[in-house]
Amino acid sequence: MLTLYRRHIACCAENGKPRGTPSQEKNKCTCPIWIQGSWHGTTYRQSLDVNGWGKAEKLKRQIEDGREPQPPKNISVDEAVNAYLTYCASRQLASRTLSKYRTLAARFQDFSSLNGLRDLCEWTQEHADAFCAGWRGRRITLSKTLEYARVMCRFWHDRGWVQRNWFKAIKAPPVKDNPRLPFGNEEVQRILSRARDDRELAFLLTLRHTGLRIGDAALLKTSQVCDDRIYLYTTKAGTPVSVVIPPNLVSLLKALPTPGGYFFLRGQSLHPHTTSDSWRKRFKAICKLVGVSPAHPHRMRHSLAADLLSQGASVEDVAAILGNSPAIVAKHYSQWIKSRQDRLDSIVAATWTPKLVRVK
Repeated sequence: MLTLYRRHIACCAENGKPRGTPSQEKNKCTCPIWIQGSWHGTTYRQSLDVNGWGKAEKLKRQIEDGREPQPPKNISVDEAVNAYLTYCASRQLASRTLSKYRTLAARFQDFSSLNGLRDLCEWTQEHADAFCAGWRGRRITLSKTLEYARVMCRFWHDRGWVQRNWFKAIKAPPVKDNPRLPFGNEEVQRILSRARDDRELAFLLTLRHTGLRIGDAALLKTSQVCDDRIYLYTTKAGTPVSVVIPPNLVSLLKALPTPGGYFFLRGQSLHPHTTSDSWRKRFKAICKLVGVSPAHPHRMRHSLAADLLSQGASVEDVAAILGNSPAIVAKHYSQWIKSRQDRLDSIVAATWTPKLVRVK
């Protein structure tokens, strides 16, 4: 007779409580499910390496039918990590993305070494829980790290090296999305007044009038500016952007020296993160001087979007100007959509009648 039960980990609220019936244990938590008992002379007491009761029942039936699932291929932790990093490199991912995967892989190897886990098949859900519990940082950082860990473990699962993706059973920390408000016109004027030269002024005006992300603006090429218009494909999504710029900005750009064919190159590095980080530091320094906070250059993008929507531009038009999808524009800038706000105002105004009177 084979029975299933949950083996609660140390941090589980059910740990230490009397074990209930299978129906009571079914949806208590997400701790791993074990099987115990004997079947045709074979004794079982082992983890099924799953936390879903339906999957556990299926594995139990396979054992009872004589179709016991094959154990995963025995591969060392180092071999698995190296195989995954080689796969990432073959996908030609960005250098910063590869660096994050390498950092996670090194931490995975260090944890395995400290806990005496030489082979990948020795890992369990409890080990994955302990591995993630040791991470430190902001919630958004922990959430992204968990996402990378899930992708890495899925690679191993798809190749039959592990029976399940342990990191899918771990919930990401809640991340509160705090949308950044656009700059006010007075704040923009204060920022522009602190430009040290025409190059800085042109860069700030480019951010304000085009809504480009700072990475695209920092590496703006002379070939991407034609007459009074900027044409480019965004670095983040590869979407085309074509936006007209005012005459004063056109004049500034024409008068600037363009080393290597770039308007705003700082130093000799053409690496997008190096150049954009340099301009980001300068932008924050200017905001600090004029007392504007939060000092984030992406607020210039929000400013353009808010102005366009407030003046009646459609969501689709704003999406085309910014190089976003209409869904993203509606999500982040819905409070500035004039037609929507007019409709909401009329709904609120309708509650003003009949006029409420004070009862004495």
